[in-house]
Amino acid sequence: MEAVLDYSKILDTVPCGICQVLLDTDLTMLYANQFYYKIYGYTPQSAKEKGFLNAKFILPESDYLYIKREVFQHIRNGDREFQLEYRAEHSSGKLMWLLVRCFYDPEQPDRMTCALVDIADRKEMEEKLRISSEESRIAYQLTDKLMYIYDAEKKQLHQPKAAADEFGLPPVVDDAPYSIVKSGAIDGPCKKEYIEFYEAILRGEPNGHAAVKKRRKNGSFGWYEAKFSSIYDENGNVKKAVISCEDITEQREKELSYQKWSQYFKSQEGKTIGFYEYNLTKDLFDEEAGDLPPDYLRPLKKYTQTVQYIADHFVYEGDAERFSDFFDRDSLLVRYYKGQTRGSMDYLRKRPDGSLFWVRAIILLLADPYSDNVRLFMMTLDIDKEKREELKLRSQTEHDGMTGLLNRETFVAKVTRILGEEGSANKHALIMLDIDRFKTHNDVHGHPFGDQVIRETAHFIKGFLRESDLCGRMGGDEFMVLLRNIGSEDDVIPRINMLCHLLRRKYTDKGEVSCSMGVVFYPRDGKTFRELYQNADTALYEVKNTERGNYGIYKPER
Repeated sequence: MEAVLDYSKILDTVPCGICQVLLDTDLTMLYANQFYYKIYGYTPQSAKEKGFLNAKFILPESDYLYIKREVFQHIRNGDREFQLEYRAEHSSGKLMWLLVRCFYDPEQPDRMTCALVDIADRKEMEEKLRISSEESRIAYQLTDKLMYIYDAEKKQLHQPKAAADEFGLPPVVDDAPYSIVKSGAIDGPCKKEYIEFYEAILRGEPNGHAAVKKRRKNGSFGWYEAKFSSIYDENGNVKKAVISCEDITEQREKELSYQKWSQYFKSQEGKTIGFYEYNLTKDLFDEEAGDLPPDYLRPLKKYTQTVQYIADHFVYEGDAERFSDFFDRDSLLVRYYKGQTRGSMDYLRKRPDGSLFWVRAIILLLADPYSDNVRLFMMTLDIDKEKREELKLRSQTEHDGMTGLLNRETFVAKVTRILGEEGSANKHALIMLDIDRFKTHNDVHGHPFGDQVIRETAHFIKGFLRESDLCGRMGGDEFMVLLRNIGSEDDVIPRINMLCHLLRRKYTDKGEVSCSMGVVFYPRDGKTFRELYQNADTALYEVKNTERGNYGIYKPER
């Protein structure tokens, strides 16, 4: 008897709960040390007073049934030692997590001995890790990034199913990155950078970055940016790396385009009067790109201010309006969003002594690779010598050499004079037309056929006109027709419709050629050639976007 008492005293000093329970319906307590009761917030005396005489007392009903089932299943399986995690109710009413280690002796089949510890801290940490992991998973789902795990010891890449499917690779890739390169998934020029990315992990570097071009399963290519962070063991050796990967194809193409044109413009330095770059969306001058502006332009930070200053101080008065229109910020943005990203303009510029010389302004509109902004490259070249030679030759005739029609300058001058001399007393119709898909015809069937189409188009137009009407070739495949002194707008529609059908013809082995036309009326749609031209261009643009080979009449905005 004395030995049993000494044994109980020893068990009371053990810093974990010790108990022995009957394998009956309620798991009745046969013995428990003081620490066992302390875990639940009781003393042996208070436990007895409260009726804490079995395991069922401190377990929630659903948890008790589960624990009991598990205990008896282990015993049926012949398990002498097993452990369970369970929730129990503290005397305060709070639920807590416990780990119980059970010992079963078949020689005492009616009972088992248990040792238990409070694992609330561990469970709390597990829950925090679970929540953190879930937050990371959701965060990745809400971005365009994919997360990979690279096992540095096994050289295995574990990738999401979406990525594996996209590139035709298994979810777990052995001998990475070398097997991936051998599969052909990496574009040739990027193979070295791709391998270096993973070898940096194997060398133990903490972080790394790469942007490579990869071949997708469907044969298309895309640019992908990857970043890694290494995870080390207790000895400082890299175990794994977490890799985030993002499709940056659109941004990369913008970067390459931006770099290409920026380098081209810079390569022209020395041949230019000036090369500048602007953020057109924000109306700002980019001080870090292009040439250093002259002193008089440096205080002007806005693009619109710069254009206005140059127009007022350096552009010949006769070209000032055209210059302002060409460089109008809103118009350039509209052109960009219509896909018209390049342009050039020749105009007369004033020297300090007041003499004039010809310059050419070349512009390029590009998307900023790192934002939604539109950027403008502008280069100005001195073309005075070649321009004067050109004008000398052009002045020898008013007609286009290929078609015999009035050239652009002559046509504009004659129409402008007619509008100014006759005033708004008479009505006229101005038609802008061009050859549908002319560039395709030219590229596919050759320039001789393209020239033939232009000449025959001019021939049909000339045969259609009255003696008083005018027609000019505005350049390339663009023509303009002035139908003078029309009775009414309704009277002229049948003639326009007839011209539209006349210009549609078929060529053996080359298909059909047609023209689209934009129609405006003077004075309703404008009183100057410039107004009529812009509105006719708008009408033509609408036709080309809806039904080529037809005509459209300009509809003023209400």
